[in-house]
Amino acid sequence: MRILQVVHQFPPERVGGTEIYTLGITKGLLARGHQVAVFHRASGPPGLRKAAWDGVTVYVGSDGPMTAGAVFRATFGNARLKSAFVQALAEIRPELVHVQHLMGLPPSLLSQARRGRIPVVLTLHDYWFICPNAQLLTNCDQTICHGPRLGGINCGRCALARAGLSRLRPAAPALAPLFAWRRTQLRRVLNQARRVIAPSRFLMRLMTKWGAPAGRLVHLPNGVDINGVQPRVARPAGPVRFSYIGGLAVQKGVHVVVEAANHLAREATLDIYGDPDQFPEYVESLRSVIRTPNIRLGGRLDRQGVWRALSETDVLVVPSLWYENAPVVIQEAFAAGVPVIASDLGAVPEWVQDGVNGVLVAPGDVEAWRKALEQLVDEPDLLLRLQANVRPPMTVHEHLDRLEGLYGGLVSDEPGNDR
Repeated sequence: MRILQVVHQFPPERVGGTEIYTLGITKGLLARGHQVAVFHRASGPPGLRKAAWDGVTVYVGSDGPMTAGAVFRATFGNARLKSAFVQALAEIRPELVHVQHLMGLPPSLLSQARRGRIPVVLTLHDYWFICPNAQLLTNCDQTICHGPRLGGINCGRCALARAGLSRLRPAAPALAPLFAWRRTQLRRVLNQARRVIAPSRFLMRLMTKWGAPAGRLVHLPNGVDINGVQPRVARPAGPVRFSYIGGLAVQKGVHVVVEAANHLAREATLDIYGDPDQFPEYVESLRSVIRTPNIRLGGRLDRQGVWRALSETDVLVVPSLWYENAPVVIQEAFAAGVPVIASDLGAVPEWVQDGVNGVLVAPGDVEAWRKALEQLVDEPDLLLRLQANVRPPMTVHEHLDRLEGLYGGLVSDEPGNDR
């Protein structure tokens, strides 16, 4: 099968969860004998260029620098990127297009695929179809947003705050029609896709509310690549070992668990792993609130480092303050046999069962987090029971099995698709 993966950005320019997933399934499908290429946007002179990354053929569309403004404007159309995509389609002649993310790309790409009678699958990795920030967090105060309200006036306020123009808040109603147009454009995209994959049921419910056709939604959790999983190191006598692995940004709530660990009555260790350079101001704020040498910043981890850290961890902490959709680190922890303490928010309860394979805690509540950490320190039998109840997640191979089945069904059903 000839397959084109479409994503907003890709290594080596950008590395994030969606990019890692796209690379992983592309390499997995290649290993199964499929012909797979990736199309994405990057900064550069207008046009299309062909490259390779980690054994993957990549088509890169460009139209100058990928500034925040350029990325936002592309939602309303970009003739040069559309032309680059048409060129890539002509060369690859895919039997199926799988769109991973459209941020910074024109929605008309789906129309081009459908014009060629190519079935399109769309995966929802975040909340971008509802929220231009993709995270349903306000730029004003980093609190959870429940979607466009008042015709999109709240989106206008958020955009002004992001641009550092909060003083112009009274002008927000003038921006509302722009965000209404955006919603119209993206709902059309949802209706053009033959299948819309959601890694969590939480996201499925939200997207149904905001216009995704329920009959085309498919629940398919992301699989975990378990290559590299290391045997757990038996806990030595001494403190319980807690770890955080992920982004160091305010919405991840790391400061909440740091404050909670600062006030533990008994000793425990908390190792925090993440890239300190992405949001350096936030990392400095974390350093400033650490009150005990038992809390350590361990820096960024590569894939092998993640598995090593999990093998030396008793409990993973996920103190998120936003609607996590499909947190890979939770599934990685379960693959390594590690229970999880996590915020009771978003899709997290679909993986973490309170009192079974982990503990759910009120998000942002330092005292509740302190009590949860302390309970696991004080009750070793509880920790052992949680560890015993951890079950392996869906593997990437199982995920690919289901994805291949979905692809094959759509290709065979597409009228006139004789490629």
